[in-house]
Amino acid sequence: MTRVLCRLLAPSLAFLLACLLAGVVHAQQPATLNHTSNLRTGPYPSSKNKGTLPAGTVLHIVSKYPRLGYVRIQTDDGMQVGWVLEKNVDESAAPAIEPPNTTTPGATGAQAGPADVYPDSSMTPGKPDPTVTQANIADNICNKAWTTDTVRPAVSVTNKIKKQTMAAYGFTDSKSHYELDHLVSLQVGGCPDCVENLWPEAYGDRAHPMTQKSRSAWNKAHPGSDAVHSGALEKDVVENHVHDEICFGIPNAKLSSYSKKYPATVRVTLARGQQILATDWYSCYRNIMDGNKPCE
Repeated sequence: MTRVLCRLLAPSLAFLLACLLAGVVHAQQPATLNHTSNLRTGPYPSSKNKGTLPAGTVLHIVSKYPRLGYVRIQTDDGMQVGWVLEKNVDESAAPAIEPPNTTTPGATGAQAGPADVYPDSSMTPGKPDPTVTQANIADNICNKAWTTDTVRPAVSVTNKIKKQTMAAYGFTDSKSHYELDHLVSLQVGGCPDCVENLWPEAYGDRAHPMTQKSRSAWNKAHPGSDAVHSGALEKDVVENHVHDEICFGIPNAKLSSYSKKYPATVRVTLARGQQILATDWYSCYRNIMDGNKPCE
């Protein structure tokens, strides 16, 4: 029924995309616990137990792993974040609560790169993970014990999302030409499964469709060339560099695999780092390629 209504009512690609992903992507929702529940660090029974939450705890559902039977939650006071069994969560009994502000700051001014290196901002404006804040980055994205695997959706989920976002964007060539990209990347606190933060990012460009492997080979054979527009591999460099700028100066911080080649030299706030990726990641990429200038 949902699919039929989507086809009849969808006034835009953005609306259609939201419809297509309705069964997979979950906005932050209010809920309560109907049983005392273990709060775990990940969506597995073997994940470390952080403690227990009593029945009746008011919380927000941040994201879901339908295959694993766990939901990622944040308590209403913002003090506890982790994973609980989905069967212990009651969305129907939740009181009306106001979620935290999770709006990514918008772009200012013209973008530095060609239009096809960016997503359609009406469909994919980018969205942060509300559980990652400036106050706690030393405990998550800048912590050596933290990995994106703790929040990344399962492959069975992302494969479906990739197919649906490609259809919404009107891409009909091979899915191997695209990476399902988090516009605000996970390592800088991007939302793992928010529709506003996911898009099919090309490895090549319209005139030069490429797989990840062929783009990597092309880059090695043509260093410094801009004959093919920048794509997913180039954005990966920016994501890692911006992560390192966010974590710059934090003692014993986790650094990216690019930290030796393109070391961070300044510190940016979490909000600014997310804005760089959401609005003009290519401008940052040009800075990095131009003598490793900072992306402030």
